Amino acid sequence: MNTRLNVLAMTSAALLLALAWTGNSMAQQDAPTMPAPKLDRVSCTEVDWHQDMKRDYPWVANACHEAIVVDGQKWARFEAVFQTLNRDGSITSTFRNDLGRSLGNVTLKPGPDQRVLLDGRPTRFSNLQRGQVLNFYAPEGMYAFTTAPGVPATEVVQIVEPAPVSQPPRQLAQAEPTTTTRPATLPATAGLLPIMVLGGLLSLLGGISLTMRRCLTGRNGR
Repeated sequence: MNTRLNVLAMTSAALLLALAWTGNSMAQQDAPTMPAPKLDRVSCTEVDWHQDMKRDYPWVANACHEAIVVDGQKWARFEAVFQTLNRDGSITSTFRNDLGRSLGNVTLKPGPDQRVLLDGRPTRFSNLQRGQVLNFYAPEGMYAFTTAPGVPATEVVQIVEPAPVSQPPRQLAQAEPTTTTRPATLPATAGLLPIMVLGGLLSLLGGISLTMRRCLTGRNGR
């Protein structure tokens, strides 16, 4: 009797295990398999930067920490220290190099539904605090930043382009000032009048002297 019960118990257990294995195999066959993206890492020197990126941020190559390859496309990774949330919804962060040296500021304007990974958790930009370190990515050959590598174009964070450097005002050509030398003597603007007056005075004095001389001579003759 006990032998029959043991055989029945072992047979039931075997059937249950077979059913469980069959159900698990069918479930695995029904579940869709999602291909994982192929990831790799290369040096920042292999990144081909967009010309506008190098123009507006000439330090961008020095700020790159590494380049992550997702399905054959390179994404340069940056570390940035969050600074402020601006009134227009944009954020300003300071990008730094591997040694922690600040290289320059970048202002980005994320969309209302965009998030940034902070300690592995999606976080609203409005909840960030000053001094928190963020990761940004720039796809090779594009003038753009994202919060994660390999994201679609809809996840690109809009760049607020820096204001152009003001050029010094262009000066109009001016005529060179003419230097005039002051004459050593004043010009004779009175003509011959002073000479005539001087001659008259000399004649008058001569007449007076002659008259006085005659008078003196006449008195002595008497």
